Order: sequence, then structure tokens, then C-alpha cells
Amino acid sequence: MKETRAQNYWVKRFIAYVIDWVIVDLALVILVTIATLPFLVLSGPGIFSAVGWGDFSILAGVVLVLYFVAFEVLAGASIGKRVMGLKVVASGGRVPHFVEALVRNISKLFWLLLILDTIVGLAVSKGYTQKYADKLMGTSVVDA
Repeated sequence: MKETRAQNYWVKRFIAYVIDWVIVDLALVILVTIATLPFLVLSGPGIFSAVGWGDFSILAGVVLVLYFVAFEVLAGASIGKRVMGLKVVASGGRVPHFVEALVRNISKLFWLLLILDTIVGLAVSKGYTQKYADKLMGTSVVDA
């Protein structure tokens, strides 16, 4: 029984993450397009060779972390978590403080860090609701 509950829980978290990632990615694409449009008109398509996709990946990771931190501190859950019926809680069931939210989300800068954070958290925790950063900060993602 517990295994099915754990699997359902992590599927919900994964879907919530994908929803949030799509929201942030679409917003970034729109903003970057608007920001580069004048340069494209003035300089032609060569402007894109000056800015690499690696720069966009770094920007996307930073914005993704800031998105999660802001929503968790202000509302207790990102949009994806709300859609999936989840919320982030700190000790005593309260909304996480800024530092707690920042540390628990820092692994989202790069997908490999997020996978390692999740695997290590599951390996060292008795429960199934905490990544390693959650365990470190005393936060959990629970049903809303």
C-alpha cells in the first residue's frame, strides 16, 4: 500500500514540476523574444550567434529557482503544486521562510542536481516526501 502511495505522490510532484517548468519556460521565451526583437531588426540574424543557448539555460535555471522561492514564500505552493493539490510546509505546518525556500529549491538550477537531490533524499529518509534539501531545511511537500 505504501509503495503505491509513494508512487502516486512522486507522479504528482513530477507533473507539478513539469507544469511549473512550462510556465517559466514560456514566459522566458516570450520575454527574451521581446527583448531581442529590436536587436534582430537592427543587426539581423547574426545576433543569435553572440548569445549562446548555454546563457539561456543559466538564465532559465535562475528564474526557475526564483519562481519557486517566490511562490512558496508568498503562497505556500507554486502554480503546478496548486494544480496537483500540493503545498510546501516548514516546521509546524507554516509557509517556508525565504532561506528555507531558497535552499530547498537551489537544486533546480540544473536538472542533474535536482535528480541527485531527490535520490539522496529518498535514500537517507524514512519517509518518501522529502528531497535531501527538504530534509536539510525541515520542509515537506504535502497534500493541500
